Amino acid sequence: MLIGHAAVFAPLMFRTVLVLAQRMNPALEEASAALGASRARTFLKVSLPGILPGILAGAFLVFMQSLDNVSVTLFLGDPGRTMLPLRLFAMLEESLDGRVAAVSGLLILAAALLLVTLQRFGGRSSS
Repeated sequence: MLIGHAAVFAPLMFRTVLVLAQRMNPALEEASAALGASRARTFLKVSLPGILPGILAGAFLVFMQSLDNVSVTLFLGDPGRTMLPLRLFAMLEESLDGRVAAVSGLLILAAALLLVTLQRFGGRSSS
């Protein structure tokens, strides 16, 4: 299931990281190498902080899409286990249940709180 979700939703992660990677100034990495830093140290100290907001945003998008995508979970799921999207879908088919609304509300609240937290602590500076 994990490999299937990764294959389906990897383009979301790729696009968000790619946008920030393209905006990075290549002179920063060149300066790090010129000052004697190894490739690994340059990545950890220069490149990774530059693309970290894209990684976090991509992870958030992938997580939300993974929770919401019933079809991928339906086709890749183990018959012995019931995943949250499938359970919610089954509850909607059976009857209108307040638990579906409650879980949906909690997911929306968690997404909103995560977005606000990322914006507050991981937002880009205005300069």
